Parts: sequence; C-alpha cells; structure tokens
Amino acid sequence: MSAAALQGQLRSLREVVDGLSIEVYRSVTSRSSGSIGEHVRHCLDHARALLTGMSSGECSYDGRLRGTRIETDPRAAAIEMAMLSVALDRLEAVPADRPIRLQAIAQQGARPTDIRTTVGREIAFVIQHTIQHCAVIALLLEHRDIAVPPRFGYAPSTPLPV
Repeated sequence: MSAAALQGQLRSLREVVDGLSIEVYRSVTSRSSGSIGEHVRHCLDHARALLTGMSSGECSYDGRLRGTRIETDPRAAAIEMAMLSVALDRLEAVPADRPIRLQAIAQQGARPTDIRTTVGREIAFVIQHTIQHCAVIALLLEHRDIAVPPRFGYAPSTPLPV
C-alpha cells in the first residue's frame, strides 16, 4: 500500500474543498451527517494520526481535534491537506510490513484495545476511510447542486455508474 495513493485522495479532496464557499463548507443540512468541514477535519485527523503512529510506533484514530479552524475555513483545510501530503512522503521509505501497534476503542466506555498491525494495513485503512467520507461530502454537495469530479468518493475498485 502506497502513501502516494493517500496523497492522491487528499489532493482530490483539496480540489473539491478549494472551490467551496465558507457558507457551503460550514453548513449542516442534516442531523445525521455534519458539515463538509467536519468530514474534512475527521479525514485529516486520521492522516495525522497515521503520521504520528509512524513516528512513535503506536497509532490511535480515537483522538479528535474538534472545533478547529479546519472545520470552518476551507482555506485552512486546504493548507493542512498540503502540509499533510508533504509529510506523507516520509511513509514511502517505510516497509509496508513494518509492525505498528494500534490502540482502538471498540465500545463506548471501554478501555482501548491493543492490536498488532502493519504500516501498509493502516495506510490502506486511512485511504478507505477518506474515500468513505468523500462519498458523504459528494452527497452533501449533490443536495446543493454542486458537481464533484466523476471518481470523487469512489473506491478505485468501484466501476463508475453508467
């Protein structure tokens, strides 16, 4: 699994975010989804957690930085995506089978569970997680009649609808 694929997802997300007004970026249209900015921030939290995990040997996606400028300002989000993308270059030199410890809370109120995993597996997870949130962002934009690129929010293995 390649960090370049994650960088590509962040680049695609940045292209969509760069064209949005602050109003569209912040707007919450449903109780079940949140704003586009909240989805973007959540994706970037995961990329940041992956990078932190590579440095420390321990990774956790449960920490969140809610309420940051990334949630409310598409320009701040675009800058953060560019910085994370540059930082992801470091992962290209890391073997995909390098072990890492993942701490995950699987049930509310439970203690974190330690899971042995690999760098490649965690890169794959963050890529898939980002794609999932891009799909939600695409739906939120569709409700506003704002078009997104044809493959935005689609897994690479998913054929485009006819």
